[in-house]
Amino acid sequence: MAYRTVIGFPILLAVSALVVHTGCGGSKSVGFNTGGASGTGGSGTGAGATGGGTSSSGTASTGSTSTGSTSTGSSSSGGVACAGITCNPGETCVNNVCQCSAGFVSCTTGCFDTSKDPSHCGSCTHTCGQGTCVSGQCVCATGQVMCGNGVGCADLSTDPLSCGQCGHSCGQGTCVSGVCQCGANQVMCGMGIGCASLSTDPMNCGQCGRSCGAGTCVSGQCVCGTGLTQCGGGGNGGCVNLQTDPAHCGMCGTDCGGAQCIGGQCQCQAGRTNCPGLGCVNLNNDQASCGTCGHDCGNLNCVNGQCM
Repeated sequence: MAYRTVIGFPILLAVSALVVHTGCGGSKSVGFNTGGASGTGGSGTGAGATGGGTSSSGTASTGSTSTGSTSTGSSSSGGVACAGITCNPGETCVNNVCQCSAGFVSCTTGCFDTSKDPSHCGSCTHTCGQGTCVSGQCVCATGQVMCGNGVGCADLSTDPLSCGQCGHSCGQGTCVSGVCQCGANQVMCGMGIGCASLSTDPMNCGQCGRSCGAGTCVSGQCVCGTGLTQCGGGGNGGCVNLQTDPAHCGMCGTDCGGAQCIGGQCQCQAGRTNCPGLGCVNLNNDQASCGTCGHDCGNLNCVNGQCM
């Protein structure tokens, strides 16, 4: 080891590292460049400086470096954790802030270039349909028309989602020369539904518009699975779970009026009463249950629980 005398005191120069206790249960290794130290070891990385050193066994001791500032999001993993929240897919965490790369906009499903992305043209929710996006504006090709946001550009002669006119869906059918063509065993159920197979379509089971809810459609009949009850077709009917369905809580047709259905009972909000078969109602102003459940005021109004 080399020594140097400074004001009469010898000082050791070949110090390879100094361990500083942080006071938080850990320690930080601070590296020093010995300059004249010799050995066969590799270089070690400290927290603030890099220096070479030789361990007693003749092998190199290696530190680690962490930037602590940037994490990269992954679209497949659904985003990374950042300051207690989860970033949107494609975002990175920079200084505890979720960010997209320059030129990209953060949308719920990821980072997109809204100047040219046809599914996010000008904004996160604006789609160009069959068109292209140029400088944040949808551009329709020859033979296409702009059907507005949510549809975008469409060829009304062939588009099964906008056949003959914007928004006219052919359902399970195809669009030929602007007219929906239904396949074998399909019927036209009108605009908004299109072609449907009444024997197997759970949204049009046995007749147009008859929904099986959570059930399946077999030979034109709704078939309910275990724990489900048939409450009729259409609207919110079909196969439902009477224990959890807020539109059919405990029995078919009992609507909880926006409240939750737990164990077949409507969990009414403050100021509302659970009336059997009627759901959650306000007895102070409900014309069909005024003051008490089932008290119908007829042509009168219900004011403060009194028919007037």
